[in-house]
Amino acid sequence: MVKTYTPRRLREKNRWLRSDGKPNFRDRVYAKGPELGPLMRRDIPPINTSATVLRTCELMSAYNTRLIAVTSGGGEVVGVLTSMDVIDYLGGGSRHNLVRVSGLESVHEVLNVNIGRVMNENPLYIDINTPLHRVLELMVSRCLGAVPITRENVYAGILTELEIMKYLSMKHVGVPAGRVMSREVFSIPSNASLEDAMKMMISLGVRRLPVIDNTLLKGMITWKDIVDLIGTHRVYSMLRYGLLSEFKSLKIPEVMSTDVTVIDPQTDLGKVASMIARTATSSLLVVEEGVITGIITERDVIYGLVVS
Repeated sequence: MVKTYTPRRLREKNRWLRSDGKPNFRDRVYAKGPELGPLMRRDIPPINTSATVLRTCELMSAYNTRLIAVTSGGGEVVGVLTSMDVIDYLGGGSRHNLVRVSGLESVHEVLNVNIGRVMNENPLYIDINTPLHRVLELMVSRCLGAVPITRENVYAGILTELEIMKYLSMKHVGVPAGRVMSREVFSIPSNASLEDAMKMMISLGVRRLPVIDNTLLKGMITWKDIVDLIGTHRVYSMLRYGLLSEFKSLKIPEVMSTDVTVIDPQTDLGKVASMIARTATSSLLVVEEGVITGIITERDVIYGLVVS
């Protein structure tokens, strides 16, 4: 029997909520005013529906963002494309049906499809004057890690969990990493294929997979590794015939990051936030007595900072 998993964000959403279904935020979060302007990233440009999947990956890689807004000619947000949508489309999940139905076989063909055919339509976007506590409520309830910000219904930037984490964090929080980390750590062996990793990411709802062989940590494969492979055009030099099947058959060590930071479960969240902001994987593995006991991401840190 095959076990079906609910994506992690959906499974863990309940830890943020009171019995009435509302997030259990600390008072200091509600005291924050409409300060999204200084928090959001204004440097990330939007794209239109005629842009290609390749162009989207180029922007994600260059700007280190996992969400790109899709706008109309007047600047209104009409869709978004996330890194997980890209992974889904390339072979991780149901969006890959578009590739199958269209009979696309080469990486060039697959990456030059217009994102209007792949994007999320009717996305959530937030007005720049929305209070931070309301933004957090929406991101928690919708299980989102990033959202477009608008000013007078026109695209203005992107707000991410990373920016919120950096804004809320302090040098010393008094909460250990072990208290808020995700204890369920999904891993993948180094002899698995890129297609295996993409399917795991989509089915499990995770953006990072530690690469482990016989309890030995070899690295980590993340959404950014996959997007960078495309966005930097490195993928073209790795494929002999330029076929999508070759891309999906790449081995994990050819794509993964080997620079993985580990911490002790007693590490204070203030230090954790500072470390995450500097890592390539936007996450830390929690290790106790040589055993991986959890993983902590921006979302886990935010939980420790704002939930009573």
